[in-house]
Amino acid sequence: MKKNRYRSTSHRPWEVPWIRSTLMLCLVLLVIALLVEGFSRLNVYGKMLMAQRARNRPLKSIVMIGAPPWLAAPILNALAAEAVQYTIFNKQHPEYAAELRNPLDGQILQILARHFITDQAHGFNAWIKRVNYVRRVWLPHEQIIEISCQYRRPAALISVKGKYYLLSPHGLRLPGAYTAVDLPQLNWLMRISGITVTVPAPGRPFSGRGVKLGLKMIALLSGHRFSSEIQSVDLANMYVHVPSTTPKIILKTRFGTQIYWGLPPGREGFYEVPASRKLQLLSDVYQQYHRIDAGKAYLDVRSDEVLVPRSPPAATQAAQ
Repeated sequence: MKKNRYRSTSHRPWEVPWIRSTLMLCLVLLVIALLVEGFSRLNVYGKMLMAQRARNRPLKSIVMIGAPPWLAAPILNALAAEAVQYTIFNKQHPEYAAELRNPLDGQILQILARHFITDQAHGFNAWIKRVNYVRRVWLPHEQIIEISCQYRRPAALISVKGKYYLLSPHGLRLPGAYTAVDLPQLNWLMRISGITVTVPAPGRPFSGRGVKLGLKMIALLSGHRFSSEIQSVDLANMYVHVPSTTPKIILKTRFGTQIYWGLPPGREGFYEVPASRKLQLLSDVYQQYHRIDAGKAYLDVRSDEVLVPRSPPAATQAAQ
């Protein structure tokens, strides 16, 4: 009788191939489940520890960092207060306060950055051109939210009906309205005068003839040794009919004197010397007299030589 070459496995089922494979698969799944559960519990424990640390280091303040020196502290404080108002005391989104204090929530930082640029692109936030980053900073017993921004720098003041407004280099109105009392604190800025414009809301561009020309003139005149002595670019003659001998653009100095500039840069034609020559003439005068006006009531730089007013004749002694 031929012997059976296979032994019975009824009393050892794990030796059956398909049963053994199933058992191995179950074991692998069990190990994976234990690992997932372990990581989940570890993550929860980590969050509990971080939350406990956050309670020990409460949110202390929101600060604007990296601001340029020309930006006044009250402006920075107001911008930081805007961030606090939007996150901590936002009645429409009360959840923002808890999210801001949560050290594991980074989404709220993006929401805060978007608020300055997208939601509040105009108004007082027009000072901010771009948000570089918003981040948490951990100190031993507190956390601070830092906001780093790129700010719009004022390029000029424009005079409208007795008030003065700040302009960016691209003609946007920056926040604030100033009077003559404030001018001593703003004397580092040249002014645009003599034009009629409508004052827009902060963050909106000024429209009207003369704004772009005034900014172009100020950019041209800035950076020279004599620049600080120019107070304003007067365009009162620019868009009205005046005699041909009347200068279209007049530069007014801080001494109460005038510089007859003439036609806008690039439009001199055959009538006047180009702007580069006018700048050279002003530089020569300043080098010689240490004043842009040479101490005269006015200078005329429209021709190749500087013209100055004639001195009045000396009074003759009455005949005896």
